[in-house]
Amino acid sequence: MRRPLLCLGMLLVLLAASCAAPQPAPSATAAPAPAIAQATATAAPTLLPQATAEAPAALGDPQALVSQERLFATLEDLTAIRPGLGWRSSGTLGEAEALDYVAGRLDELAYLRSLGLEQERQHFRIYLSMEHWEARLALTAGGRAIEVPANGLRGARDNIAQALTLDSDGALNDTDRNPLTGEGVAVVIRSAADLERITPAAVRGKVVLLDYAAVDRTVVEPNRARGLASAILNANPAGVVLITAYSNRPGESHGTFVGEGSVIGTVKAGPTPPVLYTRLEDLAPAGIATWDDLARVESARLTWDGDVVAPATSGNLVAHIPGADPSRALILGAHVDSPNVPGAMDDGSGVAALLEVARVLDEARMQPPLDLYLAWFGSEEAGLFGSAHFAATHQELLDRTQAMLQIDCLTRPLDGVDAMLTLMAWPYSRLGQSRLPWPQFLADAAGRQGLRAYAGPLFGIDSDNNSFDGFGVPTANLGYFGPRMEQMGVHYAGHLHDPYDTVALAREVAPQLEQMARIALLAVLGPLPAEAELRVALQPQRRAVFVASHTEAVHMTPAALIDLGMALTWEGYDVDLVPYGQTVTAADLQGAALVVALPVLDYPSPGGDPALYDEAWQPAEVTALESYVAEGGLLVLTNSAHRLKYMNMAMDINEDWSDANALAGRFGISYQEGEMAAGDAWVEGTSPLLEGLSSLRLVERNGVPLSLAQGRVLAQAGGWAAAGLVDQGRGQVLALADLGLLGAAGEPANLAFWRNLARYAAGR
Repeated sequence: MRRPLLCLGMLLVLLAASCAAPQPAPSATAAPAPAIAQATATAAPTLLPQATAEAPAALGDPQALVSQERLFATLEDLTAIRPGLGWRSSGTLGEAEALDYVAGRLDELAYLRSLGLEQERQHFRIYLSMEHWEARLALTAGGRAIEVPANGLRGARDNIAQALTLDSDGALNDTDRNPLTGEGVAVVIRSAADLERITPAAVRGKVVLLDYAAVDRTVVEPNRARGLASAILNANPAGVVLITAYSNRPGESHGTFVGEGSVIGTVKAGPTPPVLYTRLEDLAPAGIATWDDLARVESARLTWDGDVVAPATSGNLVAHIPGADPSRALILGAHVDSPNVPGAMDDGSGVAALLEVARVLDEARMQPPLDLYLAWFGSEEAGLFGSAHFAATHQELLDRTQAMLQIDCLTRPLDGVDAMLTLMAWPYSRLGQSRLPWPQFLADAAGRQGLRAYAGPLFGIDSDNNSFDGFGVPTANLGYFGPRMEQMGVHYAGHLHDPYDTVALAREVAPQLEQMARIALLAVLGPLPAEAELRVALQPQRRAVFVASHTEAVHMTPAALIDLGMALTWEGYDVDLVPYGQTVTAADLQGAALVVALPVLDYPSPGGDPALYDEAWQPAEVTALESYVAEGGLLVLTNSAHRLKYMNMAMDINEDWSDANALAGRFGISYQEGEMAAGDAWVEGTSPLLEGLSSLRLVERNGVPLSLAQGRVLAQAGGWAAAGLVDQGRGQVLALADLGLLGAAGEPANLAFWRNLARYAAGR
């Protein structure tokens, strides 16, 4: 996930704080193997005592049982899954194998099984994925062809056409083995300046060995990098090999996003020649130790086989360990998926820490005080899909959950860049309260154990903990970060999403990984404060029910409508969700002060195959919602011309927009074809819903125009009705042209509207 910048206040706090950070290490620039320079840590926080052969840990002393050796053994196992084939990327066989691995480790915990340990395996669809079948690279030098390690690239996460440019056969959902090969004389290009001078004739039909630094958008201006990449791909080379080199110096390239997120997948409209990436440090078998040695390569042969699947299947693994008090629960999470890198730190570190918590509880023979749920989420990197699905399908659990802690993730900072253990959370500051009791409790508990961690606010989508914020669950995200890392870009500054996110690099920050596991264990063992002390919002007094029965996009639910969900919980609502795939019934709506019908939307798009399946309101569901209104309820109808991703980003077209009329028509409301280009809707007349408002913010070109047979228009945009209120029976229907009216990008422009809506529904 892309981490947003910390708020200014937190930056100043962190800058002023003393912390343990690894000392700068010399850069490894030409190692014959991926040997990364070792760093030493100074001024490290006091660690809890380690068990030794001479002084074994006492049974029941869980903190003394935390083991760096076990943590790194887990990381070794995780990073060995499908090497060279995308590792544990979202919605792939590698991700499924990682979940299998975790399940097998849990099966070994005899004491926890005696307590009633249960495992739940969840499966769900994500928008798209790419499965890697084969990635091979042979370099010929001195007349000898030598195979060296290489990997393929994943394409765009949310654009099927762009993703297919990196599909080896260019056919969507064709998972037959169709390897693409490229072979030719080698041409070495070292810099952006060299790329600008190269002529198409110089590379046509040849294999380009390209220093990734020349097109690395983290060190080259992105538009320039995109233009250079476009020029080389459109010159029709036989293949392209992107070569990275390790560096820990700020300003130098070290392969950030090379496997996923580089400019390569965004610049060509048609099929791309085979493109692989490799590390300079891995070319020793071919006799290459330095950039100059590449001149000895006479020719190269690439073999690439990868297929784009849309929609794809991902999964979660959830372990429930019964606690002494089953009326209350605690959730700890980490994500198993990683882009095309080994992913030892992001987020192998979190996966290992959760397993270590379970192992320590088993070895210490300790039952957790509360019901404990350890969740290994899939497809976090693709957009928090796994945690959003978990939250949607565990609504009863969320109602008794005291808090949620996400572990994401360890980093190895660049030379001279400080980092610290941080516990970040989305505060209620926009609603008048900046306290962060759950992160602060963990930081204080860590401090009492000699561990230093800092709690602070972070507005914006960060990690899997955010999928719980809109449901009123106190959350925190634990990681090893720093303010300058945030400013530089945490992926670049912390070796995330690059080929050097390895166990070897993670060992350089081994004390910090151990401390993360210890803090997770502190969260489990508590004792936690009372629920009222951890919650900032009011205790729930009424219900708001979001109906996502036919809304497959998890980002169009409270899991990503975070500001709206927090505004409702602030006003005393329990936010509930009827999840995708579950038929909504009258029982689901019983006693709800507010019901929000989310847009009909499924993942297959015009770029995919709409015939795979099709969502639509069922007659019994329409009847249940109509009865809810007739009996005095307030129903909010929403629609969307596009699939929306977090923070109101409009993605592919929603071909299902007209299906909303099966429900809307019962109230004399019709959604019509047409484009609402305006970004603002201007309010009309007076209503408690519009108090203090002159306009409402829409997602540009996402509104679906409304017409009302009765009732009154509340807001218009470009001559179209954007919001209207209709009386029906003893209840009312608020029709919105754009679900984006309930979402936010940056500062929530419609916050006053949401608070008006919450109070209006409560007072009816």
